[in-house]
Amino acid sequence: MPTLRDPIETKIEKKNITKEICGLIWITMEKVEVPPIHNHPLLPFTRFSYKACKGCGYVGYIYGGYHCNELGCESVFHKECADPLPEINHYSHPDHPLKLLINVEPLASCSQCPSSFENGYLCSICDFKLDFRCATRLPLEFILEESTVHEHPIQLSDGTRDGFVQLCKTCKWGVFDAVHYKCNKCDLRFHVECTKLFPQASHVLHPQHPLKLLRCEEAPDYADNKCLLCGNKFDGRIHHCDVCNFTICGGCMENPPPLSVVSPTTHEHQLYLLSKPLGFTCNACGTQADQSPYFCLQCNFMIHWECIDLPRVININRHDHRISYTRRLGHGQNTCGVCRKKVDGFYGGYSCSKCSNYVVHSRCATDEDVWDMIELEGTPEEPEEDAPFEVIDDNTIKHFSHDHNLVINKDGRILHESTLCKACVFQICSDAFYSCENCDFILHQKCANLPRKKRHVCDNLPFTLVTNDTSDETSCDLCWQSFTGFRYECLTRMVTLDVRCGSIREPLVHQSHQHPLYFSKRSSKSCTECGKNMDLDIGSFSCDECDYSLDFKCALLPQKVKWHRYDDHPLYLSCGESSVDGEYWCEACETKVNSKKWFYTCNDCGVILHISCVVGDFSYYMPGSKIGWEEDLVVSNTSMCRPFCYVCNSQCKLPSIVKVVSKADVVLYICSLNCYYNFNRSNNYSSSDW
Repeated sequence: MPTLRDPIETKIEKKNITKEICGLIWITMEKVEVPPIHNHPLLPFTRFSYKACKGCGYVGYIYGGYHCNELGCESVFHKECADPLPEINHYSHPDHPLKLLINVEPLASCSQCPSSFENGYLCSICDFKLDFRCATRLPLEFILEESTVHEHPIQLSDGTRDGFVQLCKTCKWGVFDAVHYKCNKCDLRFHVECTKLFPQASHVLHPQHPLKLLRCEEAPDYADNKCLLCGNKFDGRIHHCDVCNFTICGGCMENPPPLSVVSPTTHEHQLYLLSKPLGFTCNACGTQADQSPYFCLQCNFMIHWECIDLPRVININRHDHRISYTRRLGHGQNTCGVCRKKVDGFYGGYSCSKCSNYVVHSRCATDEDVWDMIELEGTPEEPEEDAPFEVIDDNTIKHFSHDHNLVINKDGRILHESTLCKACVFQICSDAFYSCENCDFILHQKCANLPRKKRHVCDNLPFTLVTNDTSDETSCDLCWQSFTGFRYECLTRMVTLDVRCGSIREPLVHQSHQHPLYFSKRSSKSCTECGKNMDLDIGSFSCDECDYSLDFKCALLPQKVKWHRYDDHPLYLSCGESSVDGEYWCEACETKVNSKKWFYTCNDCGVILHISCVVGDFSYYMPGSKIGWEEDLVVSNTSMCRPFCYVCNSQCKLPSIVKVVSKADVVLYICSLNCYYNFNRSNNYSSSDW
């Protein structure tokens, strides 16, 4: 239920120690009880975070404040936004005061903007609501009788702008905000923020001369094209000193970085801002930069803004143990566990206390794709995860996914190709497996050992193994293959992986390439095997030494399959090599096979098949699984008499196809997803209706 806060409750109850150092307040990194503007406990931080404040919506550097330390929630607050006033008076509703209301079901809308109202201020007399962003970002004055930007009084306006975008008289950029100032005499518009600007103004980091307000295209030729404080490229208004060639962005003008900070993680002394661009090597991360650093004069220590107060203890998705920050890694020929490049031990970095040779660059470890954004200092390590099964005896286990005991079989017995593992939904072949004596439940031995929770290179949050409803179809977000069976899920991100993609680790050693392959979201190469362009949101496996990449679908093609129709022996994946002389012909479709591409072959008989004639759209569906319409099922195509596809009229050659049955008991077969979609589009109704 929403609650009105009592004014007494506005004080933050700090359960940690605060120290005053040279006029600065340093708060140790312990959990702090803050007013419930957020659903989780917040931690104070001195790190410079370039994000949007969850409270006021300001996007830019937040120099200290509060951040959420819950997995999957990366909310950041200014200090004042984490502890809002319990009551305000606002020009938008001058008749009554507004009281703070929090944790409201986001159903109603703010009275000033179309956003849903969740946290904000409410009039207890009228039905007037002001969300927190509008309450903090909108000005408190309705009319500015005098301003530095215009000679006439200017008035707040939230009306339309005559159907076209007008330019702000101050910065010459378009006025897109719903609320802005307007001069009714001159029909001029002004951003709310621009009314606070002066044509010339002093700055705390450049007090000797005033800074001129300019548009970036008005900057002199000799001026830099990026802010000398934050290093961001100019895009909009700038503030420039002709005498000193001192140029900063609007963000640093309004929200300047502090002159000095205390960074207990990265350095023992107070650090001071050098408001001048300087080429230096950051002592905290070991990389070079050409921006304004913070420095310690007595230690000759320099540091990036972004490296101030790095987290001490963290989890990353490339390693099974916690890693800890150290100011100097020490001597040794080490390579980074994320980027594989050399780590200079004279600078700061992360290391594992359990794995003596595992180190990571500071920047690599805290990359948002690698770190789960949770600080673990003072948090006890989680206990060892329970095994996925209970050992009954040397040959028997009780797996958490099944009600009966499972018995091991290691004799290399080759089962029928239609007998599939319940987890990965692929053939058993001659692999060791567990089977149930009471039902048809069967698991590869390796699938029975799948961890119930794990981290994966594709995401910074952990995944959980899901085994219920194994006959329900879904799609893997890495290989895009539709499947049934076990899956790894990250519910926070709504990411689903089949267990083949979910079990992959770095480095990937693939028989098609002489070098190890590593996961990357930054590779713009196309897949070397299939030629498809890589999706940068998904990532791929690439070689550090040469131009070679594989997408997940190609990288995880089964190395061995059994297909009795064409050969009594197992077929093995061949990556462009074969002992067969002469032309290559596919046994299934009777067309040529490109010997330079991948194919399946029998090492004993020389039988050759296309990849697409062995692994199809329904290869990872358990027989009997429903697909699409309720009556449509995936079935095995293992009989010697192959049916013809109703859509493309070709003989169904793949081991799994779709069976469609009408109310009149007319049976049709469909060979691929493409044909299945075309079939449904052409009928435009459920197959059970015809």
